[in-house]
Amino acid sequence: MARFGLAVPITLCAALAAAGCGGNPFSGGGSPFSKASTNELLFVSAAPTWDLDKNNAVTCEEWQKYTSELFAEGDANKDGFLTAEEYQTVIKADRLFETADHAYFDANKDGKVALQEMTSKSNPAFEILDKNKDCQIGSDEIVQTRQVQQLKSSGGDAPIDMPGSGPGGPGRP
Repeated sequence: MARFGLAVPITLCAALAAAGCGGNPFSGGGSPFSKASTNELLFVSAAPTWDLDKNNAVTCEEWQKYTSELFAEGDANKDGFLTAEEYQTVIKADRLFETADHAYFDANKDGKVALQEMTSKSNPAFEILDKNKDCQIGSDEIVQTRQVQQLKSSGGDAPIDMPGSGPGGPGRP
């Protein structure tokens, strides 16, 4: 079941690269996006999809529940680990996980991902948006994700060409 339907347009990267230009809504030293990588921006754009209880806030617990569900779907042999092959099921469910790939979650580098490795891995969206470090992206902080989405929608729908991504780029195929 695909969950993440956002593709990041090339214009988003161009707009963020031009952060020093006047008129850019993300320019200036106060922008949480001024130093964000493309991968971090993908996570920021996806943040509203993790609001499982639809209360306009995303908690670390919601992120952990989301990744736990993906893990359970991917663990075909139910041994408590995702091999690189099993991880492909996670990618099919949510193409964001092409960017946050198997190696990203494999903290001990043993070639497999345990549930604890996947659920405890830092989420870049929280690093960027959770300014008060309460492990929650509140409604005031989630407004920033809407700014990214508005910039994306105003610039067309051509996806970023990410290594390993298909023709639709990260997001739902």
